Amino acid sequence: MEVGRVDEQLIAVRRVVLNDAEHAVGNLLQRMHHAARSAKAELGVHGERLEGALDDLEHLLDLLFEYVSPVDVHIRATDADRVAESLAAQLRAQGAELVTPVAAPGLQVLADSRVLSRSFLLLAQAWRGPRGGAEPVVIDVVHDRAEERVHFVVQDGTAAGNVQDGLASAVAGRLIELQGGELQARPRPTCACAVVLPVAG
Repeated sequence: MEVGRVDEQLIAVRRVVLNDAEHAVGNLLQRMHHAARSAKAELGVHGERLEGALDDLEHLLDLLFEYVSPVDVHIRATDADRVAESLAAQLRAQGAELVTPVAAPGLQVLADSRVLSRSFLLLAQAWRGPRGGAEPVVIDVVHDRAEERVHFVVQDGTAAGNVQDGLASAVAGRLIELQGGELQARPRPTCACAVVLPVAG
């Protein structure tokens, strides 16, 4: 009789358990923030550092919950120019100066717009680039006809912009992979990253 193998590296996560854990962590962080505000009033700079560390911890925990949360993906044909503009909007929200993304009239990719938007938000949070006075960031839309994929390439002419937050970009990459795509790190000096999605049709 053959017995099924148990892989200890695989953990089944139920949505209700995640919700309970997230609620408990939220309550704990709220109490810690209240204590940090009190410490800030008494300790000045040390209290500010404590508050900053709590903000970083909260961001990290948000990303960890995002990483293990189940994701429902509904793939549809989406205009490539709308995808480029969505990525641009998230980068602008983080302070990047962008030129208008290259138009790709008639070109469509397969993606879930809602999940893609979440991945772009995480990428923008992970992106660290120059603020003010620097050359603008450009998003190039490149159709790879051989593999029937579209590359949304984030180019920074100053060579200063790059994706630094490893966990945020890892979660973004996971969300993109769930849509049949790929997040590529481009080591060239002026390229931060590229989001690759399959062509529709």
